[in-house]
Amino acid sequence: MFIDTINLKNYIKKKKIFTYIILESEYIFIQANKNIILNHIKKKKYIFKQELIIHHNNDWNNIFEIFKKKDLFNKKKIFSITIYDYFMSLNLQKKMKKIETYSLDKTIKIFYFPNLYYNFLCKKFFYSYLKNTGVIINNSSSYINNIKYWIHSTIKNCNCTMTSEAKNFFLKKIYINIKYFTNLLENIILLYPNTLITKKMIYKYYKKNKILNYHDWIQSIIYKKKEKSIKILKLLKKQKYNYVILINAYKKLIYMILYNKKKEYIENKFINYKININTFLLNCLIKNNSINIIKLILKLLKKIEICIQKNQKKNIWMHLKTLSIIFN
Repeated sequence: MFIDTINLKNYIKKKKIFTYIILESEYIFIQANKNIILNHIKKKKYIFKQELIIHHNNDWNNIFEIFKKKDLFNKKKIFSITIYDYFMSLNLQKKMKKIETYSLDKTIKIFYFPNLYYNFLCKKFFYSYLKNTGVIINNSSSYINNIKYWIHSTIKNCNCTMTSEAKNFFLKKIYINIKYFTNLLENIILLYPNTLITKKMIYKYYKKNKILNYHDWIQSIIYKKKEKSIKILKLLKKQKYNYVILINAYKKLIYMILYNKKKEYIENKFINYKININTFLLNCLIKNNSINIIKLILKLLKKIEICIQKNQKKNIWMHLKTLSIIFN
């Protein structure tokens, strides 16, 4: 019932699936899953397809009306429904159950949840909701393998040839900013059709169109270039850079400061970002900033966690701005 993108195609060939639940935030996986499902359904000769989006509670009423409409020609229907809820509330559960009461036997429903926080409550509800006629699609437990799969599939589907070095460039870089590097790969393929693409060709294009990442921001903080740090943060926001990466990189910096300040082992629960810090500059940060500053930073990081849970993006970037200039 729980499957990833790599195994989806083979899984749905063997099963009669009428409900698909896609728990993904990355566009490349949403699109890949969608293509696999729709290509499979085409073979079943489904005729009527409709895209539906739920932003607000009122949107459900329109959807119920669409589901209730009787079809004189008895067309096989596909409904593609994007739901932007963050939590599996009782209200959401009721609405989804109500859809089932209006669904005909052969109606196929594809639910997209780009924002949903998946926990035990979700798991319990989905398992009872799907029974034996549905599947949950998510790549969280096999993320790296699915990224590799997407890269190899994209290259193969475009009849493109690429050296191992060139492929490895994308495999190593894509985690910095998925959106940017997936676009870069697609642009490179368009730029060099019917050509063996090398790392040198990619790097030449990449250098001209290089974007900023978490490392640039952290370095400006370490060098105490406050104006530059704020400027970089603004550009990252404009790029729609993933603020979770910035937060985890900052936590890594604080971990390093605390470790050197206290000379005690602190369990590092954060992603192991590569932050090359000059020892002299790190010592300056430790010397010039008291434990009270560090406590203040930890409070801000806690506030950011709460903002993430509430999806208060404006406040997240505001707190990151404060973190950019907080060190003495």
